[in-house]
Amino acid sequence: MARRTPLKLTPLRRHLAAVLTIALSCAFVTIMVLAGNLLQASLASQASQQYDGADLEISRSLTDEQFSSEQPLAAPEIDGVEQTWPLLTNYLQLTSEADGGSAFLSAAMLPPSATAEQALTEGELPSAADEVVLDTAAAEALEVSLGDTVTLEADVSPTGQEASFTVTGLAPTAEGSVFGGTPRVLVTDADAAALLGPTEGTLTETWLASVPEGTDPATVAEAASGGDITVRSVEEAEQEATSELTQGSAGLGMILAVFVVIALFTSAVVIANTFAVTIAQRTRSLALLRTLGATRGQVRRVVLRESLLVGVLGSVAGLLGGHLLVQGALAVADAVGWLDGLMIVPVGLWSVLLPVIAGVAITLAASLAPMRAATRVAPLQALRPEPPSERRGLGARGVIGIAAVVVGVLALVGGTLLAVQGPATLGVLLAMAGGVVSFTGVLLVLIVLTRPLSSVIGRIMGRVGGLPARVASANVARNPRRSAATISALLIGTTLMTMMAVGARTAEATLTSELDSRRPIDLVVSAEEMPEDGVGQIAGIEGMDGAEPAARTDIDVGVAEPMTLYGASPEAVRETSHRAGMAEEMEDGVVLLGYERADRFGVTDGQTLQAEGADGTPQELRVQVDANLTMSLVTPDTLEQIAGDGATPVVLGDFADPGTAERADVDAMSLVNAITEQTTTSGWSEVSTDVGGVEREMYGQLLDILLGIVIALLAVAVVVALVGVANTLSLGVVERTSENALLRALGTTRRQMRAMLGWEGVLLAAVGALLGIVIGSAYGVLGINALLGPTYPVAITIPWGQVGLVLLLAVLAGGAASVLPGRAAARTAPAAALAGGE
Repeated sequence: MARRTPLKLTPLRRHLAAVLTIALSCAFVTIMVLAGNLLQASLASQASQQYDGADLEISRSLTDEQFSSEQPLAAPEIDGVEQTWPLLTNYLQLTSEADGGSAFLSAAMLPPSATAEQALTEGELPSAADEVVLDTAAAEALEVSLGDTVTLEADVSPTGQEASFTVTGLAPTAEGSVFGGTPRVLVTDADAAALLGPTEGTLTETWLASVPEGTDPATVAEAASGGDITVRSVEEAEQEATSELTQGSAGLGMILAVFVVIALFTSAVVIANTFAVTIAQRTRSLALLRTLGATRGQVRRVVLRESLLVGVLGSVAGLLGGHLLVQGALAVADAVGWLDGLMIVPVGLWSVLLPVIAGVAITLAASLAPMRAATRVAPLQALRPEPPSERRGLGARGVIGIAAVVVGVLALVGGTLLAVQGPATLGVLLAMAGGVVSFTGVLLVLIVLTRPLSSVIGRIMGRVGGLPARVASANVARNPRRSAATISALLIGTTLMTMMAVGARTAEATLTSELDSRRPIDLVVSAEEMPEDGVGQIAGIEGMDGAEPAARTDIDVGVAEPMTLYGASPEAVRETSHRAGMAEEMEDGVVLLGYERADRFGVTDGQTLQAEGADGTPQELRVQVDANLTMSLVTPDTLEQIAGDGATPVVLGDFADPGTAERADVDAMSLVNAITEQTTTSGWSEVSTDVGGVEREMYGQLLDILLGIVIALLAVAVVVALVGVANTLSLGVVERTSENALLRALGTTRRQMRAMLGWEGVLLAAVGALLGIVIGSAYGVLGINALLGPTYPVAITIPWGQVGLVLLLAVLAGGAASVLPGRAAARTAPAAALAGGE
């Protein structure tokens, strides 16, 4: 009996680019799953650390009398409970006596029966009121160790006096909390009153309890619940706390999911192009198989088997690479101190299965169309291969593509309008679906667009590059299918980069404008008493750019709360405000405020308010609504007419910009601490501080972090796209072996061959980049309107510099991707023109 040998269609080496593409995409999926696992583990650890040593959570409501108690409240009495202690919600600010550094810490009560061996990594539990235990993260934040002294400042001390504590013990941080949970100070009965005040933290509605060994906590909880007391097991409480924490990361998870879809979509396109060109160049092999008696089903199985092998190899490589990359990143982050400890990457069922399933599914789906083409090869083509298709009509694919573009654009625009007018979530989902459908349509009609676009750009390049450039232009136009496959790879990358550049810059401009509108002044310090040089003291703090004097008073406008008026000169506003143009709107007799504040006080633009003047006569104030300003501004003369000498002194301050010499080593919280420290000196009393600059910088840092994450995520899609460019150019060289050999036989030099491929890569990259920039700009504008439009007035901003950089990088990438294919084409022997084989 003859042995059956499986048919092999294409050498695996020709699928190397597809394997790499799948590996990159599956590694991306793996990293996203592991990032979610790490975040989940860290949040769960933070949620559970407050329940250390407890078996039950007890909830009871407090009366107004209990809330006003100045003595410790008795613990709730529950049958079957061994010991009870309060679940604290207190936060403390401790300062290191050695270097003056401070940190905000959460307070956690240790179980009454806890021992040093159980609760600490080193040291002893407090035995006196002036001793304290910190966890490792808190000790590192304060840069203290055993025996060092930390201070509770007078303004945050429960006694109103400064209190010093000796660090007697160090506790471990929460296991798994690698992303930096809040550092803790561990409270015991010995130091509870000194740290938390005379009530010792018992003014809480939640208590923790332990039960004797061998007792079922669920049984005790079921028997104890009733009336105004609810008892549940710690497991239930931890699950709810973890769920509440992870709800805040749901939005981030949705964003990450979008980028996973983008990466997989990019991979599918590149894989489909790779298989399509591979099948096209193996037409004669397929036809020969058909001539020798192979059925369509057998050919289909050959292609399917190759696709499955490529998908499995790429998926497994991506799976392993993703896990190794995450573990390496955790190790590096721990080594440089970015994380609180080294954690082993949490390998789970989904981190293993999802990348493999996604990779194999995407590969098989991407191979369907090429597989269909493979089964349609006629046996006659083994003897006379068909020339490249010159069909110029739209065809079914073009018609479907145009329909997808029209439907997708309508959905994208409609979703954006719906998101702005509400409901926002439905509008965003509709806009996302419209973007995917319309872009899919663009890819379908790309074959039709390739010839006219490349012809226009090719004429320009022909004037610069001479004969090689003109031949390259003719090659691109002659086989639009192959050219479109290459263009689509770069089209995806440039569309993504442009979309994110436009979206990010528009988001930055919009949020900055909103912050400037709401909180134009970084610092507002009010005090019932202020030293004569108070303005100079604030201006002299390291990190401040300047300070100006002002004043404030309250007026009655007919609602429950009084309206606070700030009197500042236009010059002071100009010097301290991030929106200097606001000073031009200030006039005597005018109060400037934002629309939200106007709604809050029930006033409208142009309305005239009556305020009692300092001399008892009524004073008129005309309301002028200015954007969303969260303070009410008047001129100093207007304030003097209303308040006279009874106005409260105020200092308006401007932070130096982050990154400047004045803010070299001063972060926002350090600056706030310095201001607080300065205003606690003699001459200052009843001080209140409004620090809008901290909010501004916090949002700025958050935006920078998010943009960094987005850029890192998109880099994967861009790398995949560039792999696709190099792959399709390489396969095009193989497909045109006879043509290249004929050119060599007609006298074309190796240098001209390399130049021809180089110009072809540049031409294809230019077409893809220009089209991607146009589409990406439209997507960026509509997308950011859908996301931010419901909340803020969007300030559309096109970053022309970045867009130009995208175009330059795309053209350079096209040229670079043609280097190896150009060398392969230049090595083609003229005799190959006669062989005509594969």
